[in-house]
Amino acid sequence: MNVFFIPSWYPSKTDPLPGIFFKEQAMALTKHFSQLNIGISTWGQNDERLLLWLRQPAKNITKLLLHKKPSGNTTTVNQPNLIEYFTPAYTWTSKILNGNFPNIIRANSTNLKQFESNFGKVDLIHAHVGFSAGYIAWRLSQAHEIPYIITEQMSPFPHKMFVNKKNQLDPRLRIAYENSRKNIAISDNLEKKMKQFGIDHLMKIPNLVDEDFFTPTEMKKTRGAFTFFSLGRIVPQKGIDILLKAFSKVSSNAELRIGGEGAYLAEYRSLAKKLNIDDKVSWLGRLDKHGVLEEFQNCDAFVLPSRHESMGVVFAEAMAFGKPSIGTECGGPEEFIDEYCGYIVKPEDVSQLTDAMQSMIKNHQLFNSEKIRTQFEERFSSKVVCNEIMDLYRRITG
Repeated sequence: MNVFFIPSWYPSKTDPLPGIFFKEQAMALTKHFSQLNIGISTWGQNDERLLLWLRQPAKNITKLLLHKKPSGNTTTVNQPNLIEYFTPAYTWTSKILNGNFPNIIRANSTNLKQFESNFGKVDLIHAHVGFSAGYIAWRLSQAHEIPYIITEQMSPFPHKMFVNKKNQLDPRLRIAYENSRKNIAISDNLEKKMKQFGIDHLMKIPNLVDEDFFTPTEMKKTRGAFTFFSLGRIVPQKGIDILLKAFSKVSSNAELRIGGEGAYLAEYRSLAKKLNIDDKVSWLGRLDKHGVLEEFQNCDAFVLPSRHESMGVVFAEAMAFGKPSIGTECGGPEEFIDEYCGYIVKPEDVSQLTDAMQSMIKNHQLFNSEKIRTQFEERFSSKVVCNEIMDLYRRITG
């Protein structure tokens, strides 16, 4: 079976984290199913060399006139049945010349044809996120008569840029969903929100976590203080400001280690200093998979008080290590953080979060790490999720 992946965003050398879930899903699928060939279509989704910003006209001119446009290429990823296809296309705001979308469509069509030249006719297109990937999938489906599905994980859904003043979906999203054979939500809450906008053909399949890489080991912790670990982009969505305020009120001996980077890093570091907790907060910056693994292994609990999430895969990663978590009722974490896995609090509620952190320190030993790991394996392991996806592929193409 040949499946053509179109990710709305994708890791690049300049920005290696966005879209990593899409890549990891493709890697897991081709690992578990050797008869499955996947071609991933890229055109520079997160490649700074190909992104033209409205607020940076001088920089754009430099990119267009002085820098050589990257050449197209193909890259084998891990195993021979997973190939990345790259045909470069500039991307800019849709307010100007339709965001260069005609050329982006052509780039994806070129990638599809290269994939077919290597493996034969494409059986199914799997788009990740309704725009831009879902809309591209619809265009390719029209041109090549190939069915497609969409996995949606937009947060919040729908983003304000995709609804008009009458709260109606952008026509490009609407037509993509209407013609998709299945629209996959990664959480019950996201599925519910999509249904409220009249989207049909819905089902839920969560994001996956590699159970072989993210696995519990004997704790190597040498620090004396109770250690909370947090991980996410340093932006308002993740509620790091709320976390700092709550942590400043925790009376017990504890430390907070925060992984990630983002535009609000300087502001939040300043906030930690104002709250007189800068000596207890460690800013870890961007972490690769091995860095994330080490932090999970050495923490006592995970905490992330997001304002909104489509699922919150970092909580599934915490579960993979058997670690209890504190999350918020924000669209995803509340569906799987139960009394056996941790605590759920209201978003932006500093007092509730402080109480939960205090309770976690006091009651940490009551959480059963093996039970947490078992819940993870039954819901989010790559083996379980890949079987769900492959069953869907077979139903559509069979």
